[in-house]
Amino acid sequence: MPGMTSYAGFYEICAPKKGEYVFVSAASGAVGQLVGQFAKLSGSYVVRTAGTQAKVDLLKDKFGFDEAFNYKEEQDLDAAPKRLA
Repeated sequence: MPGMTSYAGFYEICAPKKGEYVFVSAASGAVGQLVGQFAKLSGSYVVRTAGTQAKVDLLKDKFGFDEAFNYKEEQDLDAAPKRLA
């Protein structure tokens, strides 16, 4: 189910174009991980969020996404994605 949800949501609803910025919330979960991978495959710049620094490190270091931040440690959640994009 996460695969179909990720695929349909990303390609059918989001319909990104190469070079666009994509923000993925809850990026270390099953759907979020796949959406982030689809976004990278489509040539997008991906900013992701997770709830712990360990998950943020995993997203950036192991999965190779462009940026990630810990939403629990951010003072301004509206500004964080803009700052990283």
